[in-house]
Amino acid sequence: MCGFPDASTSLIMHSLASTSISLLWNGSITESFTPSRGLRQGDPLSPYLFVFCMERLGEMIQEEVRVGRWLPLQVSANGPTISHLFFADDVLLFAKSKPSQERLINNILDDFCSISGLKVSLDKSRVFASAGVTRRRKESITSTTHIQFTSNLGNYLGFQIHHGRIKKEDFSSIMERVSSKLASWKWRLLNKPGRVTLANSVLTAIPAYSMQIQWLPQYVCDHLDKTVHNFIWKGSTNKGMNMVGWEKLLNLRRMGVLE
Repeated sequence: MCGFPDASTSLIMHSLASTSISLLWNGSITESFTPSRGLRQGDPLSPYLFVFCMERLGEMIQEEVRVGRWLPLQVSANGPTISHLFFADDVLLFAKSKPSQERLINNILDDFCSISGLKVSLDKSRVFASAGVTRRRKESITSTTHIQFTSNLGNYLGFQIHHGRIKKEDFSSIMERVSSKLASWKWRLLNKPGRVTLANSVLTAIPAYSMQIQWLPQYVCDHLDKTVHNFIWKGSTNKGMNMVGWEKLLNLRRMGVLE
């Protein structure tokens, strides 16, 4: 993953290097001046300028793939190949772990930076490799690209990026967030309909966001159901016996009927 800081600022400075600007101030036109700064952080125009600038890098990579010099990664035996992905203001590059690929990527980035006036942020960039890549090969890639390796991809846009075998701990954040929202003390302040409304809003917002790109294991769903069950029925009278069985309640809700 490569970072390009101040992409919009550099691009707009190249576009406005020879332009003078005048302002209309209180009905009078001020003296013209040459702009010396670009867009502010978060300006709506920034992502458009970034995409416009990154198109050139994408064309350079696609040309290398077409002639066979860039070796992209293949998702599966019959799946598509991926050489690069651009999303928001991030650039992800995919290639085989070979010395020729290291030099090729480094040369393309140098040429692109020279053309666009941008600069790769080495502090924000990381390299991730499969388990088959040796330590010596990683050291060679780091010495060529000056980008450090990472063993954990972490979160991206709120999603946990999994690599390798999925573990129970990978979904602990989802279960902890639901539990914290349905804190045990809140049931004292709400009646049954209020608890159901709070539980529905929490279960709709928190797990549904992660379920957009990944399938939650059954034990995670069971844990969420148990947490909601305890929250709704906690403090129930009749010696702890619930008025309606939980499984029956779930079946009725799925059918859209709750009496």
